Amino acid sequence: MHYSVDTKELKKAMIDADMDTIQDLTDKSGINRNTIAGVLNGKIYPSSDVMQRMALALNLNYIRAGKIFFAPQLAFDASPEMGATYENR
Repeated sequence: MHYSVDTKELKKAMIDADMDTIQDLTDKSGINRNTIAGVLNGKIYPSSDVMQRMALALNLNYIRAGKIFFAPQLAFDASPEMGATYENR
């Protein structure tokens, strides 16, 4: 199974922590703003260090952090032979 970042939930966590911009999270976490932008856009999967620093900056408990950073990545198979199905990858 592959995992992805639930970017929608991550953005909600930023709002909950009164962080309106990437720069706000950068200032609080010390993470490069390009790294944060990549994570928020789903282009970068964060290292464990980045996950920990983001979780601390956003004051996430371990359950919410796990749901954000380890969301199952679902793939959509639309092959005509198989029919349209979702599966965990």
